[in-house]
Amino acid sequence: MKDLDAQIQQVQARLKDLRAIARKHERRNETRRKIIYGAAILHLLDDVSGEKAEKLQHLLDERIRRESDRKFLGLLTAATRPESDD
Repeated sequence: MKDLDAQIQQVQARLKDLRAIARKHERRNETRRKIIYGAAILHLLDDVSGEKAEKLQHLLDERIRRESDRKFLGLLTAATRPESDD
């Protein structure tokens, strides 16, 4: 019986390790996806002009919400946004 308990513990430990590896791969893939999409968006910003550029910039501006990210990208932050009359 002790041998079976030991085997069960080994299998459970292996399963835990495999799940950790899978999470690591998922995080790596998510980071890679973000880098690829980000690079594509940066190229689009460089390649488009006029109304299309303004629309794309507006879409990005709406979705970048973290103040530190906005500051890093040179976007208006809560401290620098003009007061709204809404």
